Amino acid sequence: QVVVVGDGACGKTSLLNVYISGTFPEGYEPTVFENHCVDVVVDGTAIELALWDTAGQEDFDRLRALSYADTNIVLLCYSVDQPTSLDNIETKWIDEIRHYCPGVKLALVALKCDLRQEPRTQSKLAQSGERPVEYQEGLAMARRIRASLYLECSAKYNRGVQEIFEEAS
Repeated sequence: QVVVVGDGACGKTSLLNVYISGTFPEGYEPTVFENHCVDVVVDGTAIELALWDTAGQEDFDRLRALSYADTNIVLLCYSVDQPTSLDNIETKWIDEIRHYCPGVKLALVALKCDLRQEPRTQSKLAQSGERPVEYQEGLAMARRIRASLYLECSAKYNRGVQEIFEEAS
């Protein structure tokens, strides 16, 4: 079982939609709780991969906790255009994961990597004295939280999406 967590609007559902159906959703609709099953082959063996999409908003903290039972790996997600979403990995998400599923394998996943070099994103963040999260910053966070994997992707352009779930399987 793979559980996907991270701040609201960081791109978790888009990541799953692109992986499952190959389509990038237009617009944003907050997720409450969804799960999907896909058949994959790992080391020559067919397995069913259960993917759990969770709500990032605090209103759903108690509901989200129900998704952690029987988890094999947690994808801790942040968006490169939301620096606070990376900060929250350390200040919120890692504590929640360690509380509900101690010892579970962790992967830190950078989402929306296509926005890192996008001038509009850079300009918007600069207005508040921020900038997009760089690869090395994500890698440093992965080391601090002792994640087994650090991966980056762009669901919009379907870059790195397949690799995330291959590594997670």
